[in-house]
Amino acid sequence: MKYLAIALVVAACGAHEATSNGGADAGSNVDAPTTQCDPSLGNACNGNDVVTCNPDGTYGSVVQSCAQGFACSSGMCQTACTADGVDLVYVVDEQNDFMSFDPRLLPANPFTKIGTLNCPTTGGTIQQGGTSVTPFSMSVDRDGVAWVLFSTGQIFNVSLTTAACTSAGNTVGASSMELFGMGFSTDTMGGMTEKLFLAGGGNNAQPNGKLAYDDTHGGDLTPTVVGTLSAQSDYSPELTGTNEAKLYGFYPEVTTNKPAYVQEIDKTSGAPTGMVWNLGSGPLSTVRDWAFAQWGGTFWVFVTTTDSNGQNPNSTVRSIDRASGTYTVVLQDLPYNIDGAGVSTCAPTVIQ
Repeated sequence: MKYLAIALVVAACGAHEATSNGGADAGSNVDAPTTQCDPSLGNACNGNDVVTCNPDGTYGSVVQSCAQGFACSSGMCQTACTADGVDLVYVVDEQNDFMSFDPRLLPANPFTKIGTLNCPTTGGTIQQGGTSVTPFSMSVDRDGVAWVLFSTGQIFNVSLTTAACTSAGNTVGASSMELFGMGFSTDTMGGMTEKLFLAGGGNNAQPNGKLAYDDTHGGDLTPTVVGTLSAQSDYSPELTGTNEAKLYGFYPEVTTNKPAYVQEIDKTSGAPTGMVWNLGSGPLSTVRDWAFAQWGGTFWVFVTTTDSNGQNPNSTVRSIDRASGTYTVVLQDLPYNIDGAGVSTCAPTVIQ
């Protein structure tokens, strides 16, 4: 889907007229301010600037000037992409149901099933404790192709419109990266090139794994390791990237006393950087599945928890507002256990 930025700037002009009788001023006639934006919709676009909208419908202060490669549209800086569907989040569950997730549909059902994956995996699962082959993680590139990693260590390309699978042809375990979270991130802010970042490496994405990347658009699926994931966590993170050249990780804490959290990851070292967004105030209970994506300035976290015996799964959607840090449990008791989520770097991003 293409993003088109159309800016309508209306100037409020005041007319000041002078009479000719001795130069005396006969008064003035100033037009009332012209409505420029709808304050109920939040931020607006003034040219290529994201601006606040005053209560009287006039433009307020500049929130951000969109960088090169970005266009202001619907009060957000967004990159122009040509592939259909690249503005949505996509998810896959344990039963291979491949779905889109559109936050704009909330509070109604945001999920639309596209199809059931029938990817020709070979070999058994290499996931520790796994008993069957299932999707493990996923991401989506700027060309509108989903990249889905299975618990065999194989990656498949999946159509966003039909859910048809094609082997990506990766070598399982190359660079000692067997299973990992995935997320695309642009090479530069507002850039049109990107890399697929990988976090993990072991047979169950254990903590203190590695950060690596694949140059998927260049045809190189041998991971280039850039560093160690040095954040202290129970598990290596699931990843999501943005068109700001940012990379974020979701860390599902379960045994420590701290809550699960989201934090930016330095793409050159694997070290955590910047603020921490907490998922509530305490650790999660036993976690069965987790997935993660950003959309429109919000982190969307898909978590399935169970009781202490591993029974009674509760599949949820949770959100963290990136600007305010507000945490919300959006949906509960979903009929599918989501273990992969992906979003392209074409998705809208709000920068505050």
